[in-house]
Amino acid sequence: MISLDATSSFNSTAFTIAAPGAVHVAFGVDADYFRGMGVTITSVVKNNPGLQFVFHVFAFSISEDSRRRLAALEKECGVTICLHLLSTDLLKDFSAFPCFAQHSLGTFIRLLIPNKLQGITKKVLYLDADILCFGNIAELLATDIEECISAVVHDEASTTAKTQIPALGIRHGKYFNAGVMYINVDNWVANDTQNKALNILTKQQLVFADQDALNIVLDGHAKYVAEKWNYRYHLVDFCIKGDTALNVAAPFVFMHFTGPVKPWHSWCLHEARAIFEKYQAMSSWADMPLDGPKTSRDLKLFSKFLIKQNRLGDGIFWHLKYLRARLAQNLKAL
Repeated sequence: MISLDATSSFNSTAFTIAAPGAVHVAFGVDADYFRGMGVTITSVVKNNPGLQFVFHVFAFSISEDSRRRLAALEKECGVTICLHLLSTDLLKDFSAFPCFAQHSLGTFIRLLIPNKLQGITKKVLYLDADILCFGNIAELLATDIEECISAVVHDEASTTAKTQIPALGIRHGKYFNAGVMYINVDNWVANDTQNKALNILTKQQLVFADQDALNIVLDGHAKYVAEKWNYRYHLVDFCIKGDTALNVAAPFVFMHFTGPVKPWHSWCLHEARAIFEKYQAMSSWADMPLDGPKTSRDLKLFSKFLIKQNRLGDGIFWHLKYLRARLAQNLKAL
């Protein structure tokens, strides 16, 4: 058995993970994303009943509540979930650099995952924890990644990719969103991808942190697949206009809810919230209420969403709460 940082599983099926045909899926999460990840896992399992899954959860810490819920999810879904508790010492040498100080350490976990899984699996599907699966993933798993490091999906050509390709000096003219990556583990390690990306982050102040670093390192080593494998849906763009319906013209399998508004927010006034709740009800997080607005930014956005839906009284109420929160912040800063 490969020695990992405080690796554990929740039942005796642990380390049947090398079983032929098992699909390995990995997440890197911090405290705020365990629920989102649990619902992602549920959506993947429910839409792929014929596959045997091993889910790898990488984190620097975990609450007893999240640990209990993961154990229950493993049992309910009939899958293996391996928890890899990492030491923050892994990034100790980098913590003094500005890019690391400005982001949660959890942001950088995905850079560490393939090295930790070498010898356990040849291929791993990395997913962000703000994704829902709506279909069969067999086609993605059949993608030939023997001659590349990862299969990825283009980021928005008109926005992120347009700015980042010239800014980062990407020679092959393609920029990907790192929320979904089907990774050839041995090729990742042979390329020293982890250390190259971490070192880039110590030398450059990057807009999209580890995603930018990965685009630099994997330039020319990534295979681009259809957008349906990482269909980005920026909820704030729709809610701010008062649009509440999930209107998507193109087919998709993975929907990635990018941006500050997530479908587990009670103040997400969009159909995506009800879809998320449907999958949450099938998970071990079924009894957990949705998250209310916590920050002044949340309060401001919520008030705008309400006003855009002609709920003027509610909108004014929450805008006043926002102003009160901002005042408290300003006074605290004095």
